[in-house]
Amino acid sequence: MQNIATIVDELLSQQAAARDVPSDAEPHMIIISSLDQMRFLVAVEERLDTVLEVGDVFPFDLTSRDNLVKSVEELLTQAGETL
Repeated sequence: MQNIATIVDELLSQQAAARDVPSDAEPHMIIISSLDQMRFLVAVEERLDTVLEVGDVFPFDLTSRDNLVKSVEELLTQAGETL
């Protein structure tokens, strides 16, 4: 499996460019709406060729990049993916 932290950083950089914020900004400054979270989720699924199950509330911890990486790793584990 690809390095999750690298994937998260690349996807945040892409979304930051679209939002015109610095690419090294904290996730909560880049992913600010539920639509942004959905875009991020779909991008992760596409990059990793997997389907992640989420409920009504997105499980992403946007307080820091490390916490966002942990959130993605937890979703992957729940989906049965090997990290």
